[in-house]
Amino acid sequence: MRKFAISMCVFLCLPIITLAQNSDNVSTRGTVFGGYSLLHNNNSLGSGLGSLGSFGNLGSTNFNGWDAQGTFNFVPHFGVTADFSGNSRMLNGVSFLGFSAGTQQHLYNFLFGPTATAYFGKTSVFGHALFGEQHASLSASVSVPILGGISAPLDSANAFAMAFGGGVDIGLSKHFAIRAAQLDYVRTNFNSTDALASGLSTNLNGHQNSFRYSGGVVWRF
Repeated sequence: MRKFAISMCVFLCLPIITLAQNSDNVSTRGTVFGGYSLLHNNNSLGSGLGSLGSFGNLGSTNFNGWDAQGTFNFVPHFGVTADFSGNSRMLNGVSFLGFSAGTQQHLYNFLFGPTATAYFGKTSVFGHALFGEQHASLSASVSVPILGGISAPLDSANAFAMAFGGGVDIGLSKHFAIRAAQLDYVRTNFNSTDALASGLSTNLNGHQNSFRYSGGVVWRF
């Protein structure tokens, strides 16, 4: 696992450092990003949770959410990134005349790691290797008109997580850009019991594979 992580970090970062060009058109001390996130899980809740019957075999699943990221560059082309994201989906639910009830799955990532960035005018291309933790949980919620809604946790688990990927920021000015696409391969290491209990996966080999797209607004400083 350690050799794999180091190899991926070098593979992603070295080509970008090689291509990096000096640019006076953008601020390169760091960036702050916020926007939409779509997480696609290849091993989501399935038949292994047969005891929960109504959940069924859902196969690959998409989770909608948000992504917030901050990068500080020690030099113009190399820095460290903190990435926090949250994604969720409704597993099952019913709604009638304003009353609703259902079960939701939530995934939260807390990741840190090196980032290499190349600048081409106001546009930049970056690659990163991030490591940290993912928190997965299941909760049941009920919503009643006028009174509002309540939510109760059913189960939760934490596991080591890592994300390898990169993206493109299209510059609008010296300090602002649009992140057209950030694509990451996200790997988590929930054990089989925690993965099944939290509803994340039926994978019994100790890891889960997901892909994440993020896009939004970038502030450069």
